[in-house]
Amino acid sequence: MIKLTVMSFGFKHGGYDDVNILYDVRGFKNPYYVDELRDKNGLCDEVYEYVFSDEAAEEFFMPSVTTARQLIELADTLEKESFTLAYACTGGKHRSVSFARRAAEYFRELGYDVTLYNRDCEKQ
Repeated sequence: MIKLTVMSFGFKHGGYDDVNILYDVRGFKNPYYVDELRDKNGLCDEVYEYVFSDEAAEEFFMPSVTTARQLIELADTLEKESFTLAYACTGGKHRSVSFARRAAEYFRELGYDVTLYNRDCEKQ
């Protein structure tokens, strides 16, 4: 079975070239602007719940993983060894981490071998 990496990063810290599919999630509510959430990240339940309290984020998530799943299955049939799904926001700390966290959980539930990599999660 294909090895799946789900990652997050922030555009302000530079791009990331080695991805198969990238979703820009900068258009959703930003926890950075909530004082009590600013210093936390998307691995924190408060931030995660804040991000997905946005109806638009909730509506975006399933189509994003459905499309990714189709491409992952295609890559697997082509005997590719790995696939990288990435979510990016401005700083790579809140929204992208929340989306990547949820996507990793989703694909693990489907039986995929998933590595979650949050490149910029601890940066300011």
